Amino acid sequence: MAGYGGRQGEAAGMTSDTEPEPRLGGWLLATTLVLAALVSTTSLLGLASHWPYAAETANWRLQAQGQDLGNLLAVGALLGGGFGWWRGSLRGLVVWAGSLLYLIYAFAIYAVALHFGPLFLPYLAVLGLASFSLGFGVRRRTHEVWVAGRARTGGSWVLIVIGAVFGLLWLSSIIPALATGQVPAELTAAGLVANPVHVLDLALVLPAMILTGLQARRGRSDGLLWLVPWLTFSTLMGASVAAAMLLVLAQDATGGLAPLVFVGAVVAASGWALVACARRLERRPRRQPAGA
Repeated sequence: MAGYGGRQGEAAGMTSDTEPEPRLGGWLLATTLVLAALVSTTSLLGLASHWPYAAETANWRLQAQGQDLGNLLAVGALLGGGFGWWRGSLRGLVVWAGSLLYLIYAFAIYAVALHFGPLFLPYLAVLGLASFSLGFGVRRRTHEVWVAGRARTGGSWVLIVIGAVFGLLWLSSIIPALATGQVPAELTAAGLVANPVHVLDLALVLPAMILTGLQARRGRSDGLLWLVPWLTFSTLMGASVAAAMLLVLAQDATGGLAPLVFVGAVVAASGWALVACARRLERRPRRQPAGA
């Protein structure tokens, strides 16, 4: 990162260091509470009632219910992070942001990959509120985020490796199917015309994780800002995938434990990096351009 520009820059840095970091408040606090209520309601209905997934295949229903379990964990992280940020905690802000990343991803899938039904509008409401909350909430920072020591290196590599491994894993399914002209088996089992996970991961999520890891390793402010949010996302998403796998295994024990062990390792690595980076998280004054 560029240094301060002489005494003028140092004075500007000292001034910005005294500025209070904006806290969660106003409409962001309200939308966080509304999001928690909507996500909890839709997820509990999906777990306790038959009708939300009545039109889905058995495989896709179990995957959706695994996502529901992950959603309840995300609600806890959202509220914990939100109230932490409300009290002025930088850790609260980045965990809140990571929880919103998870909800945007999960409810984009609900909105486009489930049959139309009574929960369609609540799904859209969560998707929209989470997206706008993330955009406006993160934009209000006055300080840069810094992660010190080995935690930054470890967290960066966790994101890079997860992004690369899952990208290769999805492509190993997609490319042979395209070469042979056959539909991937997982699409048939789920009753889908295309896999929304492949779409979101390959187009948006995995490149974002890899770029964040690369930028964070170099100490760039954009990478450091999104390091903990993406680790939060990875931990929550891995937990929901593991829950879905356990539900599928309970119905069909022939699936094997190897994929579950792999996802468990992803959750463990993401969770370890999340805790390590959160502990070394610091707030630094926003740097001013030279001569400012």
